[in-house]
Amino acid sequence: MAMPTQPSLDRNLDPLELVELAQQWGMPPLRQCALTVDDPFLTGEHQLLTQNGRRAEICYVMHRGDPATGLLLHIKTFYPPGAFRLPTGGIQVGERVMHALAREVWEETGLQLGSASDQVQINRMLGVLAYDILHRQLGPVEFATYFFLVQMPPTAELHPLDADEHIGGWDWCKPSDLGHVAEVLDSVYLRSSTWADWGHFRAAGHHFVADLLTE
Repeated sequence: MAMPTQPSLDRNLDPLELVELAQQWGMPPLRQCALTVDDPFLTGEHQLLTQNGRRAEICYVMHRGDPATGLLLHIKTFYPPGAFRLPTGGIQVGERVMHALAREVWEETGLQLGSASDQVQINRMLGVLAYDILHRQLGPVEFATYFFLVQMPPTAELHPLDADEHIGGWDWCKPSDLGHVAEVLDSVYLRSSTWADWGHFRAAGHHFVADLLTE
């Protein structure tokens, strides 16, 4: 289970990159949580969040014009049934956060990030959630998620471009329903025990966004 802790973010995040992001978007809320996990999380197929040196990920919280009317969720073909969640994507070695955000939006939705009316526009940086993970086999693991609120064109259609993303469907939920989404993820072990720690990890981010959008 995820337990909130006091931030010690210098161990999890690049402080220079945080400064750059703060200069562009303002200093975002920062939170840290602790997780105790085991295989197959971080070691098994489709759960290799930190493979190839990934240090963090982005999460785009996408709406069509008013976040209160709906936020985009997706599910992948290999997830347990009903495990819809906010879309995320890993930040590769040497890649900047903003580049990763644009790349992931493009690969998963077929939409470009930009300032034009037919592009996905960034409203604001919502916050950063840093994880202190104690893996029973790997030992301590540090990871972080950068959350951005983004707006897609209201009439745009979603067309994933990267087949390796294995996107199996889309859904929408109101910010007030994110807590329920988190509860479903937290209890995904009831449908598949091999996804238990993944579900706890993903639930933490949804609670974080729910707090930010409904406070």
